[in-house]
Order: sequence, then C-alpha cells, then structure tokens
Amino acid sequence: MNQTTGRFAGGVLDPSRDARVDRATKGFPAVQRPVPLAEIGSQGWTLTDLLPPVLLLRETALAHNIALMAEYCTTHGVELAPHGKTTMAPQLWRRQLDAGAWAISAATVAQARVMVAAGVRRVLIANEVTDEPSVRWLATQLHEPDVEIVCSVDSQRTVELLSEGLEATSRPLPVLVELGHPGGRTGCRTVDGAIEVARLVETEPRLALAGATGFEGTLGSDRTPECLERVRAFLDRLGSLTAHLRADGLVETEETTVSAGGSTFFDLVVEHLPSSSDGAANRVLLRAGRYLAHDSGKREQVSPFANHDPEHRFRAAIEAWGAVLSRPEQDVAIVNFGRRDVPFDQDLPTPFSVRHGSGEQTDVSGSVVVEKLNDQHAFCRIEPGVSIEPGDLLRCGVSHACTAFDKWRVIPVLDDEDRVVDAVATYF
Repeated sequence: MNQTTGRFAGGVLDPSRDARVDRATKGFPAVQRPVPLAEIGSQGWTLTDLLPPVLLLRETALAHNIALMAEYCTTHGVELAPHGKTTMAPQLWRRQLDAGAWAISAATVAQARVMVAAGVRRVLIANEVTDEPSVRWLATQLHEPDVEIVCSVDSQRTVELLSEGLEATSRPLPVLVELGHPGGRTGCRTVDGAIEVARLVETEPRLALAGATGFEGTLGSDRTPECLERVRAFLDRLGSLTAHLRADGLVETEETTVSAGGSTFFDLVVEHLPSSSDGAANRVLLRAGRYLAHDSGKREQVSPFANHDPEHRFRAAIEAWGAVLSRPEQDVAIVNFGRRDVPFDQDLPTPFSVRHGSGEQTDVSGSVVVEKLNDQHAFCRIEPGVSIEPGDLLRCGVSHACTAFDKWRVIPVLDDEDRVVDAVATYF
C-alpha cells in the first residue's frame, strides 16, 4: 500500500459549506434563515436555546479523546484507521486524520463512498465486498490515482467475485485475508483456511494481498479473565497467520498489514501483534471508533483506559438532554426523549444531572434511573428526596455511540460553558 497517499483532500462533500440548520433541523432553534454549519459558532446560542430533546457533543472531550488515542498509537508504534461508521461525520473524520490517523474504516461500500466524496483518500473497508454494484464502485476507484481502498476476503467465491468485477482496472485492489472464529461473523475459521484463500489471491492479477485482518470483539464484551484469554488466543492465531503469509511470500506489498482492534481490546492487539516479524515490517492497524465520543455506563467500564488516571482516560463527549414532562407518580418522572432520540440496544441512558429553571444543576447520579423507553418518552425511577419537576432538563450519558449518531442529522457541539461553538452533520 502506498504510504505517500494523502490522508485527506478537498472533496465534493463539505458539510461546513453544504449542510444547513433550518427550521426542520431537530434540536436547534427555529431560525429565520438556513444557517451554514460554518456559521453556527457565531450565532450566540447556548444550551438553553436548543430544543429538547437534543443530542450534543462536548468540544473539550472530543479534542481530548482524539489527542489521547493519537498519542497512544504513536507511543506504541501502531497505526489507526478509526471506524467511521460510528459517526458518519466527515468533519470528525477530518479531525482524526489531521491527528495522524492512517485511514478511515468503513463497514460497507455505501459508507466508503461517502468518505471518498468527503475527501478521505484512504479507506479500509473492514468487510468483504460481494455484490455486483459495490464491486463496480471499487473498480472505478482503482482508476483514481489518489484514492486507496482496501477490503477483506475470506473465501474462494469472494476472491472470484472481486476478480471478475475488476476487469480492465489500472492497478490491483489491495485485500486482507480475514481470520474469524467459530460462532463469529465473517472470516476463515482456521489459519490453514486463511492461507488457502491467500494463495488464491496470489493467482489473481487484479488483486494484491496486503496482509491479514480479524475482529476480536465478537469473542466477548467484557474484560473478565476468561474473555481476555479468548481474545489473546485469537490474536495469537492472527499473528501466526500474518507471519505465515510473509514467510511464504504471499504478501505483495512492502509492508505486511495486520488489522484488528475494536474499542474494547485494542490494548491486547498492541501486545500480541508485533510491528515487526522476522525482520520484516508489519503495519499494525487498529480500527477503534467508539473512543471518539466514548460511552457512559457499562461500556465505559470496559475501556482499556478505564483504570487510568483521569487525564489518560477517554471522556464521554456525547450527551442527551430531555425536558421533564410529568411527575405522574411520586417515584416516576417522564422525560421527552425516546427510542427515536437515544440508543437503547446495549444500555439505556445514564442520568447525570438535572438543570432546574433557575439554571442551578443538581447531581442525580445513581438516584435517577431510566428504566424504559417508548418512541418519544423515557420512564425514570426517582429516589426519595430528589428535586425534579416538569420544566427541568435531565442530562444523560449514552451507551453505544454507534447507534446514537444515526438518529441525528445535525449535532450541536458545545464548550464547557454550554455555548454552541460548532455543529456536526452526519451522513447515514
């Protein structure tokens, strides 16, 4: 893979220029005229001007998380291709690339197409590409000298589909052979099976083997000793596969790329996948994406940095705010965000504080719990003595940022004084 390829260039899609906040934009004030995102920070809006329910980002936390992950990768000699599917926000991708990310990862060609349109020059599709329209799009990108796309293969048929669809391209498509595990998602189930697929790639002039890939996140979602042992064993197999590919002369690029590392176990990837093997250079490529906004609740507790000092932990940059609508029972409050506004596939939102009409904020951590969501309502259980009434605003953290961003077309960015300093557009 060509290391001289630029990370970001001007694209046809520029949210700061093209996206607008208008009267139909969820969460924002009812503006008199459409406001370009580049002008959002000059509107003088604050938190109390936003229309709840609203999902927002904190600028200080975003900047901290980007810098912390970039420093970690530099210190450990690994590269980062953060998963862009988490946010589908070109403005945030650019910040990650400007901080040194080697590429942006996508899960689908549809996502990769948005990335290229937004100016991302190197995209890792962390998946197999098998449908005809997607393969045709890959073929068009191989005629673009400043765009580099990489995808995965895990079977003879996948290799055939790519090769058949890439006829008459100007250069081969770099691919990574994927190692999986029984009961997991995609990927060859054994190292021997992956080597067999790699040998098929070698016979196809339209493809070039660049290394290996895998995803350890389907082996568990906690950091118990049993789960960590399963992850370590899988990463050792992935490392063994990578070494075999290089030793057998199957890798057709100067460096052998090995890619793994979601947001929960990227530290184990660094431990078990060395950046050099038998004197040959490896590019260890992490794909963590959730670190950018980070999570609250249980997902926060399984971060590799969860036990670090506060300056070296990720910070929750994403918040949901809802208005208290009713106190129909003594221990119940109904708040105006629901499944259309916040993620609920892993954990429900975690209440942190209440902002009263006076502007005063009260910490309610642990004493207010979201127990259930409808489409537009949250059912909150309130402990005795907690002051919360209709008109107050409830501030919550969310779990699984990947299913939070997709519910919002434009997300305001606030500073620590609750001033709206920017806005981010999403393209799901």
